[in-house]
Amino acid sequence: MSVDAQPEQPLAPHAVSRRTFSPLVYVMWGVIVCLLYFLYQHTFVDLRFHWDMEDSYYSHGYLVPIISLYFVWRERKALRSAPIKPCIWGYPVLALAVAMFALGGFLGFGILYNGSIPIMVAALILILLGWAHFRLLWFPTAFLYAMIPIPASVTQSLSLQIKLLATEASVQAARLIGLPMIRDGSYIHFRGDSLLVGEVCGGLRSIIALLALGSLAAYVSKSRPWARLLLLVLSAPIAVVSNIARILLLCVVGYYWSSETASGTVHDVSGALIFVVAFILLFSIEALLRWVAPAVDAHGECP
Repeated sequence: MSVDAQPEQPLAPHAVSRRTFSPLVYVMWGVIVCLLYFLYQHTFVDLRFHWDMEDSYYSHGYLVPIISLYFVWRERKALRSAPIKPCIWGYPVLALAVAMFALGGFLGFGILYNGSIPIMVAALILILLGWAHFRLLWFPTAFLYAMIPIPASVTQSLSLQIKLLATEASVQAARLIGLPMIRDGSYIHFRGDSLLVGEVCGGLRSIIALLALGSLAAYVSKSRPWARLLLLVLSAPIAVVSNIARILLLCVVGYYWSSETASGTVHDVSGALIFVVAFILLFSIEALLRWVAPAVDAHGECP
């Protein structure tokens, strides 16, 4: 009696054989992870130094990895079902990260060796897990750039230009409401008194923080891609306008009371208030864009 051979059942698309990886591969990557930990120790110390600096522009840096991990956790169900298919394109990305790290360390350019962290994470995701996982994790990976400081020379130049712009706009706004004021560099003169607009009060800190928040809002927004991009682009102008309003408030307080009053509690309270106003403006614009251009599903219908 002959027995018909049963046709071999194909593996499910998401199935991955454990024989794909040999024990040697696991050992190799374990060694690489340990080496990366020791290599990036100096980088983490450098990042903490910039985050802990007085009047730092990146005091939010501690929150960035936590937020990234949250978005990884948010995709946990999709990650479990995603196929594990290592991608060879991860190796050129890995080479780029290693080159940035080595060159940055040799030249002393923090922006290079610090900036290699997200690229290294992306390379490991591609090499170990594959393209399907990277599509789910691209934003948590890219968001890590929000914790990486830009060079001090660029920061100082941008801060000065933004500060002068905000100061001049505040003076012009004060004149429109009938308060005669004169700007002299970073000083605003009025009625025999004056206010000095400092570097941190210039607005660059607000722009950096709002860009990070704007990227989060754009990523989670249920609107069309062009509306998300517009929301991200508008984050910087929102920060500038909010900071102009803050300087104008300090000018009004200084004009009717004194510069000492404006530089005291009002200055500190307005520093927190500016972020509240900026957040309200940002999410109000997001709600408007979601109403004007709602996201569509694969069938071209609004969800």
